Amino acid sequence: MEAAAAAEEKVFVAVPAEPRAGQSTLAWALRHLYGGAGTTIVVTHVHVPPQMIPIMGVKFHADKLSPEPVRAFRRAERERAHEMLDDYIHQCSQIKVKCEKLVIEQEDAASGLVELIRLRRITKLVIAAAEDKHYSKKLDKPVSKTATEIMERADPSCKIWFVCKEQLVCTRSKEVQIAPLTVAAPLLPSPGHEAQHLQSPQEEGDTEMEPSFDDELEEARKAVGELMRRALKESCRRQKAEEEMATSLQKAQEHEQLYLEEVKKREELEAALARADREIARLRQAIQ
Repeated sequence: MEAAAAAEEKVFVAVPAEPRAGQSTLAWALRHLYGGAGTTIVVTHVHVPPQMIPIMGVKFHADKLSPEPVRAFRRAERERAHEMLDDYIHQCSQIKVKCEKLVIEQEDAASGLVELIRLRRITKLVIAAAEDKHYSKKLDKPVSKTATEIMERADPSCKIWFVCKEQLVCTRSKEVQIAPLTVAAPLLPSPGHEAQHLQSPQEEGDTEMEPSFDDELEEARKAVGELMRRALKESCRRQKAEEEMATSLQKAQEHEQLYLEEVKKREELEAALARADREIARLRQAIQ
C-alpha cells in the first residue's frame, strides 16, 4: 500500500504563466520535494480572464463591449498562457522530471486554487510567498494577496510551502485556523459562460427599474460594438489606401529615376556633340 501511495505522489506547484516569474518557485520544489520516479510535479496555473480588452490601442472594460471581441481576445490570452506554461514543462523534461500541466480558469486566482485543492484533494502545494524582488531575510510569512488567502482558506489537509527567490519562507501547518469557504464560481467555465447576478434583499425594491437600465446598457453595448466595427472597417480602408499610395510612390520614384538617367544620357550626348562641333570647326580653320 505504501509503495502504491508513493508511486502516485503529486506535488502541485502554483505558478504564473510568465516563466521568469515562477521559475524560482519551481526550482525550489524540484530541489526539495521531488522524490524521483515516484513523484510527479504538477505545474498549476489559474488563468484569470482579462477584464480590459484592447481595441485599436484603447482598452475597454469587457462589460462595455459586445461578446464577440471579448471572447476572441480572451481565447487568444488563454492560448498564450498555455504556450508560456510549456516552458515549465520543458524545464522539467530537460532534467528527466515527470511533469504535468494543470490550467484552470477562474475570476479570482486564490479562489480557484482553494477550490482546486478541495476538488483534487491536493496534499502538497508549493506557492510563492511574494515576488522574488521582495525577498529579504526578515520575510517570514506570505505577503502576496493570493498566497495570504491560500494560507487562510485552503483545506487543512493540504501542506503548503511558501517560498521566495528559491528560499523557504514558511510552511502552513495543519492546525492553522481556516477561514469560512466562500462560494466560488465553477472551475473551467465553458466558452461564453456568463455569471449570474444574484439579487440581494435590499435590491428587490428596485426591481421595476432594472429592465429599463438593462435595456439602456444593452443599447450602449450595441452602439459601442457598431462603433468598433465602423472603426475597424475605416482602419482597413485607410490601410489599403496607404498601401496603394506607397505602391504609387514607389512607381513614381522608379519613373523619376528612369527620367533622370535619360536626362543624364541626353546631356552626355549633347556634350559629345558640342565637342565634335568644336573639333570640326578647328579642323576647318586649319585647312583654310
